[in-house]
Amino acid sequence: MGRQLVIARPTAQAFAWRRSKQSPVESAIFQRIASAYSPARCIPIYLAMTIAFSTSAQNQIDFRGLLSVNLEKKISRSVSFTFMNEEVMTYDFQELGFFFFDAGMKYKINRNFSVNGNYRFLFLRNLDNFYDNRQMLYGDIDYVKGKNKWTFGGTVRFQSTFYTHVADGYKPPLFYNRDKVKIGYRINYYLQPFVECEVFFPLNHPSRKGIDQVRGAVGLAYTINKHVKLEVYEQVQQQLNRAPKNTNYVTAVNWYFRL
Repeated sequence: MGRQLVIARPTAQAFAWRRSKQSPVESAIFQRIASAYSPARCIPIYLAMTIAFSTSAQNQIDFRGLLSVNLEKKISRSVSFTFMNEEVMTYDFQELGFFFFDAGMKYKINRNFSVNGNYRFLFLRNLDNFYDNRQMLYGDIDYVKGKNKWTFGGTVRFQSTFYTHVADGYKPPLFYNRDKVKIGYRINYYLQPFVECEVFFPLNHPSRKGIDQVRGAVGLAYTINKHVKLEVYEQVQQQLNRAPKNTNYVTAVNWYFRL
């Protein structure tokens, strides 16, 4: 069990009872205490304590690093082949927490809509410092719309994760719906800052009935030329409706190559 720091705040009834039987000096002291425990003062202190005690509390904070390489090869005007490799350093950048390889096909319906289907093979580090593998199938519906210098995009994803090696025996596939919204502003040909938000909704998890993860990011896209683009961003990943409810801060670098 981690250490917990508990601050007991005097109740409003206790203050009311004291005010009826206190001198002006005592009244000033109690007003000072009430001011010290006001929400405006307590909230920043609480946030600082959350970070300071995160290593011993049940909910953990982890700083992570992400590097991905994305390849796209056009087969025709509407169809392209995609490949991605992503690696994530976890536990404050101290170890390779997981990595995966991803391949699929993308079909561009028109200038705004596209769909794709992908297969992903993942390796996740376990507590024994070995890597368990998972397999994933997913499909995306993408939408993007440009207006002046603004770009609005969204992705609806349905995915299924298969467990190939489980110590406790068979584990059924997990199905998720993931929805993401992205807004960018093009400063010029090369630079485009953006913000994005993504939510994870489990469809058949035995214990999680609502959104169990939210991700938000702020970043910058740099177009080197028509074949190469670089994205860097800072992302917060907040887990919900589970125990523990961990928070991950991710520094990411994504490379995109069009062949």
